Amino acid sequence: MNRKKFFALLVSDGHGSLETLRALLKSQGVEVWASSNCAEAARLYEQTHPELIFTAAQHVDGTWRDVIILAEKAAVPANVIVVGRHQNVRLYLGVMDYGAFDFILPPFEPEPIAHVVRVAAEDVRRRREAQAIEAAA
Repeated sequence: MNRKKFFALLVSDGHGSLETLRALLKSQGVEVWASSNCAEAARLYEQTHPELIFTAAQHVDGTWRDVIILAEKAAVPANVIVVGRHQNVRLYLGVMDYGAFDFILPPFEPEPIAHVVRVAAEDVRRRREAQAIEAAA
């Protein structure tokens, strides 16, 4: 297996299940930057260009939709994974229809999270390579 390092931005208020996810990601070798709101996430995104963005549904200055818009408008693509607090079919459908790469729920198990990270990061790296080839043409 190709063991490339992945980079993730975690958009959360620093409490609850996303902190558990942060610890799990770090234990799997994912470098994680954290922001506590959408504005800070936008600044960090431009500085770090992570492959993945994990976001809670609500923030003090926006929602998961704002995070997806951030990723869509950025010069460098990223995949957004929305983290719900509990099973919510309506939220799941909205998130997926709006363009999120995935929707995950706690409890976070190592194997499924590793799979999501690998697939999402490989997808975004392919898109970045295609973007670079197109820009060079």
